[in-house]
Amino acid sequence: MGSDLGVSISLAGVVGALVGLYMGWLDYTILKGMLQALETKNRQAGGDGGVVAKYKALFGALIFGIPIIGFPIIGYWAASALAG
Repeated sequence: MGSDLGVSISLAGVVGALVGLYMGWLDYTILKGMLQALETKNRQAGGDGGVVAKYKALFGALIFGIPIIGFPIIGYWAASALAG
């Protein structure tokens, strides 16, 4: 009755994407904490925050985008390939 667009979604792929999303979230929180610590350490040493403070928006977008978007895509692809 519905329209068939020819798109099939693998259950294993969805599970892989969810695992990838979780791994991406963990990676994001770790990297964000490391950058904040680096900036704080530079400021405590009398600096202006260094490169991290200067490009904070760019680093934030990269650190958010790559793990949160990339890891689920890789997880879906890997799980779909492994499940067959």
